[in-house]
Amino acid sequence: GQDMAKAMQLWSRAAELGLADAHFCLGVVNYEGRGVQKDLAKARHHFQLAAKGGNVSAHHYLAFLEAEAGNAPRAVKHATIAARAGCDDALTVVRQFYSDGLVTKDEFAEALRAHQKSADEMKSEQRTKAWNWMKAINRGAKLTLCE
Repeated sequence: GQDMAKAMQLWSRAAELGLADAHFCLGVVNYEGRGVQKDLAKARHHFQLAAKGGNVSAHHYLAFLEAEAGNAPRAVKHATIAARAGCDDALTVVRQFYSDGLVTKDEFAEALRAHQKSADEMKSEQRTKAWNWMKAINRGAKLTLCE
């Protein structure tokens, strides 16, 4: 309702100013049809801008959009970028791509090593507490956040 309309207004303004995370939020809203009609073209546009701005979760969503569009090489590229940056869900996707023969053993091993290195670099008690809080307020939403 009114809260979503206000959120959309704020995210749109922040996106106009170049905030990658605002583009990500607009991508999710359009991807899932939350408060707006589902629009995968708009979702792709916002996810692409978010990914260019460094939003790891946007790469994860782009992997799904590219896979659904039948563009396996681009799906692999986006999933691998997100996995290497520490996104657990994206690593699962890369693992599936390996099982499907879309990623070589060496590519999967490299993604796994980079994922572990990234995860190790980001570990902290404060980060874990913040992440658990984010998951708690997101309960029931389809939104996937990469650590």
